[in-house]
Amino acid sequence: MPNKATVRGVLMDATLAPVAAGKIVATLQGSDVFEGGVRVVTEQVEATTDAQGGWSLDLIVNGEGERAGTTWTVAGYSPYVAKLFEVRSLFLASALETTLGDLERTSAQNLKAAREGGAVRLIVAPDYDRYLALPEGQRRPNDLVLVRPQ
Repeated sequence: MPNKATVRGVLMDATLAPVAAGKIVATLQGSDVFEGGVRVVTEQVEATTDAQGGWSLDLIVNGEGERAGTTWTVAGYSPYVAKLFEVRSLFLASALETTLGDLERTSAQNLKAAREGGAVRLIVAPDYDRYLALPEGQRRPNDLVLVRPQ
């Protein structure tokens, strides 16, 4: 079964006020085969924002698929179901917890690395030991690890 990574963020409106009771919807796009022959084709995961606009979702790690054939789309909605944002082609390279902002910044490079094999992946970790704690199959010799304390 594929591992999952926690993606978190804070939903705010244009006045920088937190959006409480909003919805965050993540949709898996594409299909891929994961360890043990498990084929994952579609998944939709939802979270409701808390009083401070905070949210978190546990999402399948795309980088564990054989073809790197899946990406995530994440959208945020107000309590009145008005779409506030949408981010496409998000690619989780590891099971490390990340923020939506870091995921947006690293997805294009990590998707390219997964498809080309030799390209460098950019992994954000709260400390280097957390990166080293990943199973060996999730680490690569050419990973570039950015340590960003939480």
